Amino acid sequence: MIDEDQSDCEEDFNVKYEVVLKTNLQVEINTVLRLRMESEVAVLLENMLKNIFREYAHDVDLSFYINNDRRFHDVHIMDANQAVYELELPADDYRHLALANILEEERVQIEDPLQADQIYLKQEDGKYIDSHTTGLFTARENMDILSNVNQIFKVTLYMANCANALVIRTNNLPYDNMWVECYDFADGFFVNDSIFTHRSNPVIREKRVENPPANREVFYAVTFPSYDTAEEAHAGTRADDDFVEVGDEGKRIWRLSVYTRLLDGSVTRTVVYVHDPLKAGQAKVLLLDLGADGSVYSMVDELATSVTLNWKEGLVIEN
Repeated sequence: MIDEDQSDCEEDFNVKYEVVLKTNLQVEINTVLRLRMESEVAVLLENMLKNIFREYAHDVDLSFYINNDRRFHDVHIMDANQAVYELELPADDYRHLALANILEEERVQIEDPLQADQIYLKQEDGKYIDSHTTGLFTARENMDILSNVNQIFKVTLYMANCANALVIRTNNLPYDNMWVECYDFADGFFVNDSIFTHRSNPVIREKRVENPPANREVFYAVTFPSYDTAEEAHAGTRADDDFVEVGDEGKRIWRLSVYTRLLDGSVTRTVVYVHDPLKAGQAKVLLLDLGADGSVYSMVDELATSVTLNWKEGLVIEN
């Protein structure tokens, strides 16, 4: 009989994954829409966003690092709120990073996964991009894998993106077309440090909901979060921004632009300035009204707007 040291041999251990969805979506919809007798729109938005703010993950991407270097990587189809995977790893002290639903989101890619401090969720490049199509989840966990012990670790995956929705009451007014863009949102995410980046400030095209209730237009976009403060937002504003801000507009953290093409072919642009940050896992619903000149306005004081009639791309707004 040979007494052999097997302390560094591979050992089985279980990793339990759980998707935790901490969102204000239901409260936001109830507060903004149902309390204002917009129940049809509330149901519509719930159906449109249910695959974004969902309580399960489709795929999970698992990476384990020692001294910043990736030593083990695996991908599983989860399709559940909870799952347990049994893995084999040599005993050591690991940094574990997990991602979920990355395979489903074509507008976000994983960059530099071989180094823990470099792994990055990168949104596609471009001045104009489309909304995300699914909720993204990430997790960070330190795991000390012991020898000759079957361990169970619980890893909680939290949502990394968010959503905004815009409901416009058109008040039986005539117009030809309408479209919405939003901006001042992050363009990437360092997973290990849980840090969002604002390098390019792209313009995100909001998705127009088909077949809304009568006299309603509904748009939404799924994005990475906004800045946390107005100071940060102004510091990160693109150099080619084509309008200035004064007064309450200067308090904004993120913005939407609503474009209304009237029957005479002219376009009215309304910039909506939102003063509250939109954070990961959150939803924000805005209820606005359409005016006869194609502008939109809010019946509450929490939003500021600026309007340009006969708008043309590249035109500077004069407030």
